[in-house]
Amino acid sequence: MVLALGAALGGPPAAAARAPDATSAKPPSPVASAQAGAPSDDGASAAAAPPAEGRPVVSPVQRPDERDLRDVRDVQQRACSFTLPVCVHAPADVPGAALLESLTHLEAAMRAYDALGLPRPLPDGARGGGPAYDLYLERGPRRGPTRVGHDLRALGERFDAASAFAIIAAPGRGGCASASDAAYALGAAVAMRLDAGAEEGAIAMTASYLAAIAAPCAAEELAAVDAFQRAPERALTGAALGALDGGLLFPWYLDDAYGTGTPAQVATSLLAIAAQSTPAGAARFHAEPDTFDALRASLRSRGEGLDDLLLEFAIARAFLGSRSDGAHLSDAERFGDFGRVRFEWSLPYATLPRRVAPLRPIEPTGATYLWLDLSAENAAARPDLRTAEITFVADWELPALFRWAIVKVDAHGAEAGRVDVAGVFGSSRAQRTVVGLDGLSGLLVVGVNAGSMIRSLPFDPDDAPFMPHAYTVWLSR
Repeated sequence: MVLALGAALGGPPAAAARAPDATSAKPPSPVASAQAGAPSDDGASAAAAPPAEGRPVVSPVQRPDERDLRDVRDVQQRACSFTLPVCVHAPADVPGAALLESLTHLEAAMRAYDALGLPRPLPDGARGGGPAYDLYLERGPRRGPTRVGHDLRALGERFDAASAFAIIAAPGRGGCASASDAAYALGAAVAMRLDAGAEEGAIAMTASYLAAIAAPCAAEELAAVDAFQRAPERALTGAALGALDGGLLFPWYLDDAYGTGTPAQVATSLLAIAAQSTPAGAARFHAEPDTFDALRASLRSRGEGLDDLLLEFAIARAFLGSRSDGAHLSDAERFGDFGRVRFEWSLPYATLPRRVAPLRPIEPTGATYLWLDLSAENAAARPDLRTAEITFVADWELPALFRWAIVKVDAHGAEAGRVDVAGVFGSSRAQRTVVGLDGLSGLLVVGVNAGSMIRSLPFDPDDAPFMPHAYTVWLSR
């Protein structure tokens, strides 16, 4: 399985500049709450934890059934492609133009996914009148998220696979939202063909990324990315299936850092590698391994760790939109101010020393950002920066493992160097002294909750709702 993803993880991530660091100064007394002993890492801990349950085998979203229609005049319309296995259904009072428009969107999305080399959705037999993928339209304007459902597990498949369908609002007043909805729905069906038991957040993330590729829609993507960047403390897989999610930035980053040129290959490869076989009669899919297990194994084969990847992605998120320096995510500037990640604190250099804490605790795989402003110093203090040192000390709650990096940002907003602050299993503290501040506009402190420090209990996306953890950071000069 690791070898299968090895083809997708073809290129090494872009190397970031590293700044020299001085010997760490003696830190101040840490907060008392962070000094509890580290939990033991033994087999008993793993044995005591129940295995995470996956999504329900029976979909909570069911196909519309004509037998449930109360009015004999309310007959379903159906339009199918002559060249591709896709069909659109709608009540009789939905205009035929809307039906054909949705069919056009669905055909365009399938052609895009075919061009990417992705598998088509699993045929659904006689459901919906034939084996083609089915999209159901609702009356009225677009309201609420797309309802994505799946059928029972396909028989005869070695791994869990299921056909899928979706219910969306009929196209209304133009725009690109309907095309994005159709591409999202079809992308979710592709994901369920690869791994029907994948965690909901991974399917939502993959479907969002595929929709952004097949049917770009600036209005939808800006709103999704803005919501994602406003809450960086949330887990990457915390999204519910049904609406375009800003988590699409994570598979986008995987393509940038490890891809071989074809979009979406890394994300879909992870789904394929993590596919499992659920025992007959089970109420929920057997969710092990999950996509993060596949990612961990593949990174391990390259001598890397998931915590390193999460930290690199967190740093890339900081240079999105109008903060883009052109050296992190490709085409990142198109999000403008909607792509700016939220900073917990912006601290002037003259106010140090300071100890700060986040507004909200950080969920596993979530990130946090602090800004130390060096650009507003007066002329008398400026020469001091040539020999100045900044001492950084972080303390956090157990049993979380936080990883930290201090990014040097120059006067043009570009990364000028970096100081990594490695996390240590069994410790709830990290510290580092940073030198070489002259000519910088500021220091960007980036932290990420890499999950539990108990090695036998790594991050599992099926463990939602996730337990967040807080921290304090001390900065002094």
